[in-house]
Amino acid sequence: MRTCATSPPGDPLPLHPLEFRILLVLLEGPSHGYAIVREIESRERTLKRIYPANLYRRMRDLLAKRLVEATTPPSGAGEDPRRRYFRITAVGRRVAAAEANRLHGLVAEALASGLLSADGGPRS
Repeated sequence: MRTCATSPPGDPLPLHPLEFRILLVLLEGPSHGYAIVREIESRERTLKRIYPANLYRRMRDLLAKRLVEATTPPSGAGEDPRRRYFRITAVGRRVAAAEANRLHGLVAEALASGLLSADGGPRS
């Protein structure tokens, strides 16, 4: 598990960007892998295709960190035994919020340094 230089051992921050995106999707409710990929790709136009092996490696890591857990399909989702559903845990919610705060702080530093303009674009 990667950690920040100032983070205590075992701290899951910083999250891999794909892990953070997965948690953001799961904040909206339980979902299966393919639906998670579709949602992430629809939100992030500059992101290249997410390959199943990469998604499931990140899901395995999130499961190991107890940030997500396997769950039963939501009612009305249909019964497809090939689909495994996941939901975010309470710990996952706290970690996602901490990661959002960490990223917010980095953006604030970039703004303060003059690297970014107030609209979020790069300074020329």
